[in-house]
Amino acid sequence: MISLSILIPLVAGIVILLWREPAKDSRFAQRNPLIAIAVTLLSFFSAIILQKRFAAGYGEAQLREVWWTITGSGINFSFALDGISMPLFLVTAFLFLIAALFSYSVHRVPSVPLGKTFWGMLLVLEATVLGVFSAWNFVVFFIFWELFLVPITVLIWLYGLEERKKAALNFFIYTFVSSAFMLAAFAAIVYYIPRIGADFDLRTTFAPEVQGIHPDKQRILFLFFVIAFLVKMPVFPFHAWLPLTHTQAPLGSLLLSGLFLKLGSYGLLRFVTPNFTGVIAEWGQIFMYLGLASMFYGAFAAYRQKSFRNVIAYSSLAHMGLMLTAIFAQHEYALTGVIIQNVGHSLANALLFVVVVMHLARNKSDDLGTIAAPSSTFYWITFSIALFSAIGVPGTIGFVGEFLMLLGISYRSWLLAALAVLTLVFSAAYMLRLFHKVRAQTPDTTWRPTTIERLCMGLLVVAILWFGIAPGFVGENARSSAKTLSTVSPGVGR
Repeated sequence: MISLSILIPLVAGIVILLWREPAKDSRFAQRNPLIAIAVTLLSFFSAIILQKRFAAGYGEAQLREVWWTITGSGINFSFALDGISMPLFLVTAFLFLIAALFSYSVHRVPSVPLGKTFWGMLLVLEATVLGVFSAWNFVVFFIFWELFLVPITVLIWLYGLEERKKAALNFFIYTFVSSAFMLAAFAAIVYYIPRIGADFDLRTTFAPEVQGIHPDKQRILFLFFVIAFLVKMPVFPFHAWLPLTHTQAPLGSLLLSGLFLKLGSYGLLRFVTPNFTGVIAEWGQIFMYLGLASMFYGAFAAYRQKSFRNVIAYSSLAHMGLMLTAIFAQHEYALTGVIIQNVGHSLANALLFVVVVMHLARNKSDDLGTIAAPSSTFYWITFSIALFSAIGVPGTIGFVGEFLMLLGISYRSWLLAALAVLTLVFSAAYMLRLFHKVRAQTPDTTWRPTTIERLCMGLLVVAILWFGIAPGFVGENARSSAKTLSTVSPGVGR
């Protein structure tokens, strides 16, 4: 089923790219968006089946599939899911379905034409993200990690907003350079740990083998991995690409921006947290304070923004900072909270972007001094729930993730936990300011959300509230793997 979830959008995306563009006045004019919606729906159903088969109380990899093995090379295209990746795999399939539906709604607005390249690249992008979250081989992981750059850069370059080419170039350069650090770290690990060089397969942890590497080399490997993943998250001061890229993506796929940041947090959970516990014991507090600095910087920057999109971008920087602090706290509750927040932040971010993109798709401004919301009760309800989840109000998934992260951090340092709580107060301040700025304007009676837009917002609201009221659905998966990660014995070198 993992194979189907990845192959269906990959093959469909390539087919769309190879097909001739249908004439705008033909009966096949809507062929590509309808195929994209159907394919993302199939991929989502496949992810649901995987979730049903997943054993929540087991922290190791499950549901492993091997496509093929290259004899004698140690490379096999293998995929598996555990408590870290299963929630992300499911939310990825869900959000790409929402993105396809929402893009179809945008596609129907004459001022925002979308060609076959958009739909084909959107599906290829889904396949690469699912591949990153499920790859169970070093080489396969890196292949999907690099392939991710191609569709996202093309989408931003061709279909992004005002400064799309600059945003695409910045994103490509930052990500490509950071990937070089990860490639160097992979190569060094293969060199120093012969077992990995023999088959390249992942494990939940290979910490005991890392301990055999000289302590100074462990620290260098640790830094290379951390740099690669902090750029992708990102956190201060590795965030220069974020504001532009996070706000210039194509209208229909802007709601995926928060999801893409989770590639960085996933990388930290997968490769750094379980394998470099000794280095984390030495340097972890430095990175916890770095996360705290990112929280404060993101919160203050978000409060000063005059654009709806920029508020969301800088708020993501603050949220990623909290997640970084929780990751390096190395506590079961903190790691569980991070895994849950990977889902929670992705959903809340998506809903906020759906709200603002409805304005942009109609050539309306998202400037907080002039933005005018429609006279729609449904609009205000969904906007409010998105804000509640972003702030961490009880009853939303945002509360579950943030509470567990703060609880786990408190076991490491009460001072850090108190400062982190303070940043949540600032989070409430800039989000309530955002709400007030939009609410204070005279309503725009010239438009209302379409049926498809209401469907997208409704599905996101249901997910946010469902996971918030019944978090065990995600929490059981998360805690099993978090317990495994937090019980790895520390120590640097021999």
